[in-house]
Amino acid sequence: MGEKILQEKWTIPFPYFIRENELFRIESKNVKGKVEEVESKVSRNAPVITKMLKHIEKNEVHYEMNWVNKGDFYTETVAAGVLASKKELLKMADKGLSCNDSNSKYLVDYFDSLIGQNEIPKVEMTDRIGFIENRFIHPTIAKNIKVIPKDSGEHQLLQSFNAKGTVEGWINNVFNLIKDQPKAVFPILASFASVILHEADLKPIVVDVSGTSSTGKSGLLQMCASVWAEPKKYIGTFFTTLVAVERRSTFLNSFPLILDDSNGANDPKFIQPMIYQYVNNTGKQRGSLNGSQHTNSWQSLMITSGENEIVTYANAQGVPARVILITNFSFKNEDKDFFGKVYNSVNENYGAIGVEFLKRWQDNRKLYMKYLEEYEKRFLGICSENAILKRLSRHYAFIVFTGRVMSELFREEGLKVDLRALEELFIEMAKTNKAADMPMLELQNALEDIDANRSKLYSDFEPYGSINAFYHNADFYLAPAYLKERLGVNEKQIRYLWMKRGLTGTFSNRGIEVDYKVIKKNKKSFRAVLVKKEIVEQLGFDFS
Repeated sequence: MGEKILQEKWTIPFPYFIRENELFRIESKNVKGKVEEVESKVSRNAPVITKMLKHIEKNEVHYEMNWVNKGDFYTETVAAGVLASKKELLKMADKGLSCNDSNSKYLVDYFDSLIGQNEIPKVEMTDRIGFIENRFIHPTIAKNIKVIPKDSGEHQLLQSFNAKGTVEGWINNVFNLIKDQPKAVFPILASFASVILHEADLKPIVVDVSGTSSTGKSGLLQMCASVWAEPKKYIGTFFTTLVAVERRSTFLNSFPLILDDSNGANDPKFIQPMIYQYVNNTGKQRGSLNGSQHTNSWQSLMITSGENEIVTYANAQGVPARVILITNFSFKNEDKDFFGKVYNSVNENYGAIGVEFLKRWQDNRKLYMKYLEEYEKRFLGICSENAILKRLSRHYAFIVFTGRVMSELFREEGLKVDLRALEELFIEMAKTNKAADMPMLELQNALEDIDANRSKLYSDFEPYGSINAFYHNADFYLAPAYLKERLGVNEKQIRYLWMKRGLTGTFSNRGIEVDYKVIKKNKKSFRAVLVKKEIVEQLGFDFS
């Protein structure tokens, strides 16, 4: 079959020729004083270049090559540099090509001549998916473009993108199982919203689902993954590295990055830099001998789960402003067979709903985008003075907006999202989610620590050793040295926020606003940060 393809479609450059799927060359040799042309076998395989692939984002060219080996047909896509270098070409031996130290120089010459003497069909390629160069690339519906992952891990992820079941089947057997449970509906909508995040020019953010063990968090993440792919192959874990998360995020690009079980992280300290890397939507900048390398990027949503809120693994004040927390999660009022229904449903219905969503969105996007501002204003108005919730509100509004879009795009199939329930969920989050107000949470934690260790509170008598706080003239103060040790690198930022929000006092030191004053106890002077009396009482403490 390979020889027939070569003979009919390609000009084989002289002095090479193909016979019985093997590559030969004609050599001139001196035989007894006469120059004669003799045949010499180059390789027991006869590879041919069938396509030239141009990368749509980078100035790179790849080639698709075919050959026959013992009756089996092989196809590989390689960078142009592989065919131009003996060292790189030798690596093709691992792919089944007959290439060695002896024949590699002839194969390099053969490939160069073959490309030069034939009109190789040109197609476009990419090494990732999602929204690229003003077009959206879904692995199963992309036309006239080939997706070529960089490594085997990304290839496995690509293979998860297939469909089973129907749109109606997914709605009836997956979504309708949890349609009355907003804490489950919201992450699923986030999975849809991820692929259109670029429409609102929003940066990536994390949606974290937390709750006690065996409450269905992993099943919920499988529902989220079923929107696009085969769940078990698509979902990743926290038992990974920063580099692996960067590679996965880059490849998925617009599609949601779904990671299960934050408790399973090999080192919890890795979670904070992972969140910052992800929400900043660019990978690590790397150099090389030839200059800076291409920097990876993405624009999507991360959906995670764990027994603890993901922000508990981070001490940076900015992390809560980058994570929408769905806390105390569990499937409500469900019978013992419910989890079985969930897993059976996602294994029988996946992929089709996502493809159809993309098609219908492209046809109607201009109609719906004009409604987004209305949702942004509504959720911003709920935030009151909570600065962190204000930052989260645009993303939350966008995900709820996606719920409205879903209800209208799939109205005939019976999909209906309870938008009011999602709004009430946000109101509940604003009231109860302490991590959404990190400055207040840090102050409360500090007061709890002082309350539990009153031996370091300087009231009537000076403590032995370190002083963490003061009770003086009916006012409560925190010691700056204690705050520096407790808050670490975030100390200055959090103290500034306390002062600006009126949680601590404001004083003047040489014309500069500061949060401390000098107090005297037993003829000694101390700098101290005043916590306003009404705040201490509001948080339920009494240090008198």
